[in-house]
Amino acid sequence: MRMDAAPDSNPLLCTVVVLFQPDPNVEENVRALIRECGRVVVADNGCPTDLRARLETVSGVTWLSMDGNVGVATALNRGLAWARAQGFVWALTFDQDSQPEPGMVRALWQAAQTMPQAVVICPRVQEEGSEPANYRWVTKHPALPFLFQRVACTGRDLPAVTMAVTSGSLFDLTAWEELGRFDDRFFIDYIDTEYCLRVIRAGRTVAVAGNAVLRHRLGARQERVLLGRDFRPMNHAPFRHYYMARNRIAAWRRHAFAVPHWAMFDFCFAWYNLARVLLFEAQRWAKVKAIMRGTWHGLCGKSGPMS
Repeated sequence: MRMDAAPDSNPLLCTVVVLFQPDPNVEENVRALIRECGRVVVADNGCPTDLRARLETVSGVTWLSMDGNVGVATALNRGLAWARAQGFVWALTFDQDSQPEPGMVRALWQAAQTMPQAVVICPRVQEEGSEPANYRWVTKHPALPFLFQRVACTGRDLPAVTMAVTSGSLFDLTAWEELGRFDDRFFIDYIDTEYCLRVIRAGRTVAVAGNAVLRHRLGARQERVLLGRDFRPMNHAPFRHYYMARNRIAAWRRHAFAVPHWAMFDFCFAWYNLARVLLFEAQRWAKVKAIMRGTWHGLCGKSGPMS
């Protein structure tokens, strides 16, 4: 284990990144995070031995072995718990395929100082291969509170959005502990959404820092145009559709009545996503079966890793 911080690193925060069968270019992503933050905690859900050997020698990397794939939620929780035990106050969470733009972490930190109600600070996400590139965030409709709207961040901070994208987001570790951490039972998918809904219901906020830029790929998107509209299907594997459908039911049960504009968005997105699968994606029947099975298991209250 090495903890040699970069000269300009912030002693109050570190980064947690979860690795599961990563591509070889993940090494450069980790080094980019070290340049930004100085301290990177790798939660190893399944990393090739040769890649682990290289990364463990990188100054600033702390390696946490999960002894198998324990899921994204549990891996993040263990990484954040380690950070909190070491005295860090804030921590970033990262996917293995995301890359920060220079200055991203500094911009997140500055936004955290100016928005004290926010306990989750997200970067401005630029989706690779998407036009327009800036991710559009869900917020409550200003005139009709039971409805939602999508808002792009083009440089100015967004002080209150509904959900975070886990990769690149800065979490207040005290609030994370008080709110009950991420839900381990979700395993993968809806982990960030469910946590952010708890943040909102606790009277705190999720914000977007306009000057913090993250380059990120959401799924394996491909251009698919119908009637002049680009639907950009995600092309997730069937098992991801299972988790999304199952955990959606759990999130609805907990938060739909308390955060109705989110429930309306998520209901619309579920049908939109199903339409994209049926119209554009391969393995249609396998994915539809996964959605049906996940929905049924959600109604039955099942959780954890799928069998």
